[in-house]
Formats: sequence, C-alpha cells, structure tokens
Amino acid sequence: MATVQENWSLSRVVFIGVIVGGAAVIWQTYFTPSPGVIYKPDSVYDFIIAGGGTAGSVLAARLSEVEHFKVLLIEAGPEEPWLSTIPLAAPLLQRSRFDWAYLTAPQQKSSMALNNRQSAWPRGKVLGGSGSINYNIHMYGSPQDFETWEKEFGATGWGFSEMKKFANMAECWRLRPKLFKQDMCVADATEQQKSGGCNSTSDSESEGKHVRQRQDAVQCYDPPLRVTTANSTLSYVFLEAGKELGLPVGNLNDDIDYGLMAAQTNVYRGNRWSSVKGYLRPALGRPNLHVLVNAHATKVIWENRRAVGMEYVMYDVAHKVYARAEVILSAGAISTPTILMHSGIGSPEILEYFDIPLVKSLRGVGANLQDHLNLPLYIDIKSPISLTLNKLQHPNTAWNYFVHGTGDLTGAAIEGVGNMPIKKNIPEVGIILFNLGSVDKQLYSTISNMKMESFETQFPHMDNKSSEGFIFLTSCLHPKSRGNIRLVSSDPRHPPSIDPNYLDHPYDLGCMRDAFKFAMRLVRTKAFQGIGASMHLPKYEECTIKGGLDEEDDTIALYNEYVSCIVRMAAITGYHPLGTARIGRRDDYMAVVDPELRVHGVSRLRVADASAMPTQISGTPNSAIIVLAEKAAHMIKETWSDKQKLSEQRICSTSDTCEQEILGDLPGSAAPPSRHVTCGVTLTLLVLSLISSYKLE
Repeated sequence: MATVQENWSLSRVVFIGVIVGGAAVIWQTYFTPSPGVIYKPDSVYDFIIAGGGTAGSVLAARLSEVEHFKVLLIEAGPEEPWLSTIPLAAPLLQRSRFDWAYLTAPQQKSSMALNNRQSAWPRGKVLGGSGSINYNIHMYGSPQDFETWEKEFGATGWGFSEMKKFANMAECWRLRPKLFKQDMCVADATEQQKSGGCNSTSDSESEGKHVRQRQDAVQCYDPPLRVTTANSTLSYVFLEAGKELGLPVGNLNDDIDYGLMAAQTNVYRGNRWSSVKGYLRPALGRPNLHVLVNAHATKVIWENRRAVGMEYVMYDVAHKVYARAEVILSAGAISTPTILMHSGIGSPEILEYFDIPLVKSLRGVGANLQDHLNLPLYIDIKSPISLTLNKLQHPNTAWNYFVHGTGDLTGAAIEGVGNMPIKKNIPEVGIILFNLGSVDKQLYSTISNMKMESFETQFPHMDNKSSEGFIFLTSCLHPKSRGNIRLVSSDPRHPPSIDPNYLDHPYDLGCMRDAFKFAMRLVRTKAFQGIGASMHLPKYEECTIKGGLDEEDDTIALYNEYVSCIVRMAAITGYHPLGTARIGRRDDYMAVVDPELRVHGVSRLRVADASAMPTQISGTPNSAIIVLAEKAAHMIKETWSDKQKLSEQRICSTSDTCEQEILGDLPGSAAPPSRHVTCGVTLTLLVLSLISSYKLE
C-alpha cells in the first residue's frame, strides 16, 4: 500500500511539474519581454528613432551595427503577437489593439458604400508596424518611379540604380547578370520565376523596352528580406492570361518594368517575414540597442532649431529622452506629420490655431497625402482551385500548418500581381489576384467599414462557405488626387483628421475605369475561361442606368458611367498612404526634407519612412519603404562615421553645466524584467509542489 501511495505521489509531482514547467515556458515565450525590450529608457542616447514599424525596424538594426552608436527605438504598440506570424491572419489583427484603427474623413466623391462614407485605414500599432498586419506583397516599383523623384522633385541620389543597390542589399540577391527578352520564355509558371520571366508579344517596336538594364548585386547567406513566389494553379492561369494579351510576364522586381508576375510575398517557411522579423529580431540583445514599447512619441525637444530629444507618453504619463546626434521620425505617413506639427513644424496658421509655438514654417507637412484606391471585383470560377472558408476551417488546415508547416495558411492568398501602361510606356494601372472564394462577411465588412448590404452586393455567395472564386483588386497606380493630414486637437494623443480626397482629380476616375477594363480583359482570356471564370458586376441601385447594361441602347458612355459609379461606390483603401513629408529641393515650398532626408530649416532631425516618398510607386510600397530605410541608415552612418565627432556632441550648449542639469532632473534607467526571473519562479514553484505533495502524505 505504501508503494502504491509513493508511486501515486511521484506521479502527482511529475504531473504538477510538467504543468508548471509548461506554463513557465509559455509565459517566457509569449509574455516576457524580448532581450533589449525595455519599459524605462536611459536618459540620453546617440540616436532616437520614433516609430518601430517597417522603416524604424530597419533603421534600428542597421544603426546598431555600429558598436559605438547608442540607439533607442520608440514604438507606440507592444511586441508583435504570435498570430502575426501567420500570413493569412492579417484580417484578424486589423481593428484590434495592434491597429491604430483610423477612419478617414467622410469622402465627397467616393466611398458611397462605406459607413458614413469613411474609409477604414488599418495602421500597425505594434513592432513591425503595418508590416505586421498587412498582406506582405513584395514590390519595389518601376525605374520610372525613381527617375520621376530625381527629375521632378530634385531627389538627387534616389534614382533607380541607387535604389536597386539597396534593394539587393536587403534581399541578398545572388550575383548574376540580368536576363534579356530573347532569353526569357518558358511555359511553366514556376520556371518563369526562376528564369526571369516570359513575354509572348512579338511587336518588334517594343522589343526590350520593358526590360531593365543590368544591375550589380550582392551576395550573402542570411538575407534580412525573405521572399516567396506564388506557385499555384491560379497564379499559373494568371500568367497564361497575360501571355495571351501579349503582356510581358516575368519578375517586376527584377527584369521587367510592367506586365504580370506570380506574386512575391515576404513570407519564409510559412511565416510572415516583416522587417521586425528580418531586421530587428536578430539585432535585439545588442548592448547598444534599446526598444521602448507601449510608448507614444508625441513631439520633438528643441534647443533653438536643433533636435535634441523626444517627448513620449507612456500609460498617460509624459516623459522625455534625449539624443546627442539625431532624432529620426519613422512613425509613418500619418503619425510622422502629426509629430512634426505638434513639434512646431508645419503651416503657421494651423499651429497658431492650436497654440503650438512655431519652430519652422513648412507648408508641406501633412499635405500631399496619397493612397492607392482599390476596386474589388469578385470573379466566380467553376474549378475547385481557390481558397474557401470550408477549406480554411477544416481541421487538416490547422494541423498541416502547425505540425508540418505546410498548407493554405503558409501564404497570404496573393497569387498574382500586374501592372500595365495605357498611353505611355510606363505602368499606369495595377491588379492584384486575391485568392479567396468565400470569406467571413462580418469580419471583412467590419475591417473595410463597408455597409453589410453593400458588401453583399459587391461580393456574392458569401453565405456559401464552399463558393469557388477570387477577387481582382484593381487600382490606379499614380493617382493625381492629393489629400492631407490635419490636427484636430492640441493634445498629441488625439488622432488627426485624415482626408485622402479620393477621386478629387478627374484623371483618377478615368484611370480606375482603365484598371477595370484591364481586369475584364484578363477574365475573358482563354486561360481564365478554361476554369469557368466570370466577373460579377454589382447591381447597386445608385448605378442602375436605363435598366442596366443589357439594353440595346447601351453605349460606351453608359458603360463608362456604370463603371465610374461602382468605383465611387465600392472602391476602398489600398493600405498605401504616403507623401505627407515629402522629399524635395530647398526652394520647393511644399518639400519637407532634402535628399539626405533632413528636415528643411532645422538640424539633427530626419524623416525616414513613407512620408518622405513624393509619389506612389508602381505597386505596393512596403518593400520600397524598407529600401528607403536601408539608404537612410547608410547616409546616417556616413554622417557620423567620425567617432570622435559623435563623442563631442552635447544636448545643451547654453552653458557648461546645462546638460548635467537637464539629465539630473530625469529618472534613472531601469532594466526590463530578466528571463532569469522566469527560471527562478519555475524552480520555486517546482520545489513548493514537491513539498506540498509529500506533506499531503
């Protein structure tokens, strides 16, 4: 009997130990801070980066490579949750605590199908920023985009060859020559990506015009930017359709300026590979890098017109931290201009209205806001090759992903991307193939802020979880409408007014019609007809014209009017705001930063994020923002390459003792909870469990 009790007691001890140990591992993995993540910074650093998003993560990692640089990264949100590693879980993170959950101002010429005509603008409030909650599409843009930056905006040093150099650095491309048009043709979609692409057009006049010149590459073995290429039946059909239309088919990030490609996404081995994963995580734990989370950067601290620090709010308490060298704003196209305005940089009239002392008049702050407007078009198909709710909710889907790292959850459901010129030999309209035949209409209508009845009109069969189909997202790549970011309160914690001013310029509506026609041409190809594809044309009451499009008296004018109407009704954000602190020459009154990304009229302050981009690129901008941050880090390193010069910098120059007085008023630094604490707690609990077990005997 005693032996049985001893065995039972030992079993109970082992069971309790396993439970406590497992709980401790989970706590340590998901709830304790990572190395280098702090909750109370030191008083002074060399560099302060405001915003731990796509650009900020790159900057923090690259600057901290220099051992004598002391770097602080300030992020308003927490560390990224484990759910963010699943590429297809992006919608679940939007409108959550990891999202700023902005709504635009009511739109005058668009967004009629949205609640209160307001577009939902998800923006990441988490390490990695919007790169932790988006769809991971990997595109750099076309050479013409960056030539425009140089020629029209005076962005010297931001041409395509320079940007490509930093793109190669980020992606660690293997050394190889560029492929040329005569070398490019294979039938298989996968082989197209390996060989560089395929173009089926035989027009000799356009021979080679879309093919890029040779570029140098770099070679390394652990790239910070990982890329996966779609390889599905839908992506193959998409590319075949492009060849039918005579469009270049290849790699828009490498060989061709326009055309179609199987989608490339920042996914690696089934996991989201954002800049926080590829850049920041490997850098965490460096002694010269601190990451302050849950801290909202609000305004720059000045000494005259020299940036010497940053104010931030943490749990409703304001704090200050100082920088000897530079303050770098990388808080994104909404928060960066907001910080600038609260810091006294912007239009004098706006700052005076909110009683903010003027530091520098720059009317371009918050202006020039641009976003891609996407028109979603649902395509029915008869072949069972798309993702559906039934397939995604099947137990095997979760099992394959979490156990084997395979299956539908390993991708972002983006199968193809393309762009096409209309009048010039440059990309003007774009398209994305989003592989979802059925979705949770409550979830998707909420994150888009679309009225339920409008959502059901735009997307049929959403009550059928096995409905096969996909969505074409069509867009005007270079819209001419310009919006703005404006303060609505002197309290920097209050979100600003966001007005993208969609479709304000007449060009944009015509361009969106061309994008619609591009999608229609693709659907009508033999490749798509082979899988039974048909486009659903939504029947909004507001868009009904003389009985619809089936009447004999329909004309091109009526057709255009119908397409214009559904654009005004149902087009939604492309999630690509930028341009609100744009680059430009010093004599350009709307420019905010110079080609070195230094804010005009002040010193030691830079902007390094999407705000600085003067125009939209020919595609999704997330990877282009990474390249921008790579170049920014390179310029900052060059500026402060002299270690002696950096060591001589002071945050206060009014007297010999002013710096000591300022720093003396600040609280001392505090280390984050150590992971050794978790181990100690685990051991203590195990010992107590053992003691209690024997006492109960």
